[in-house]
Amino acid sequence: MALHPAGALEAPTTDAIVRAHGVSRSFDGRGILHDIDLTIRRGEFVALLGRSGSGKSTLLRILARLDGDYRGSIEVPGRPAVAFQDSRLLPWARVLENVTLGLRGRAARARAQALLAEVGLDGRAGDWPKTLSGGEAQRAALARALVREPGLLLMDEPFGALDALTRIRMHRLVRDLVRRHRPAVLLVTHDVDEAVLLADRVLVLTDGRLSLDLPVRLPATGRRQSPAFGALRSRLLAELGVGDDDH
Repeated sequence: MALHPAGALEAPTTDAIVRAHGVSRSFDGRGILHDIDLTIRRGEFVALLGRSGSGKSTLLRILARLDGDYRGSIEVPGRPAVAFQDSRLLPWARVLENVTLGLRGRAARARAQALLAEVGLDGRAGDWPKTLSGGEAQRAALARALVREPGLLLMDEPFGALDALTRIRMHRLVRDLVRRHRPAVLLVTHDVDEAVLLADRVLVLTDGRLSLDLPVRLPATGRRQSPAFGALRSRLLAELGVGDDDH
């Protein structure tokens, strides 16, 4: 495989279902993204790290087709699903109606019921969103994102507002859901540990450019106990300009 300019192995493109080439974006004449090239394979979990203002959420919005004012080209499968830090559940609709938002028919309701069971909300379909905890609301949002069986799942800091224990449970749930449903995933996060624990590859965006693209060669479970965990974490922190003692 070819080497990235940053020294990492470039992802193979033969089975890539997400492709971005030469993507650039400016706001009021100020460049935010510069010539981004990116591929993601079916079922691959990619985490995107970067300092605040580096362009992470801008890139996610472009891939989600929520921002069309960019230069370059993108290819994404169908209609991407997006999960945000805020669950964005409609307070006037019950949980099941939130999950099936925009869908009709028995098949859609059956898929939604099955996904609610998968995310641990079996029996909560008829509840109002205000009765859910923060973690439960995010579980419902994940069910809504996956009910259309998307080829691409985009997640923008979806665990940022959760407490530490709930976040750990959500990490396990997301890993299981991705393994079963096999979407390509791009997770935007500020949390280096989260990126290493969840992803197959970790990217670092620095001043609007992809400065690092590293594969995560760690076991699927028990990653934090792996001897390689600390070395990869330190490499990513260094790329972000943060030392281990500062994090």
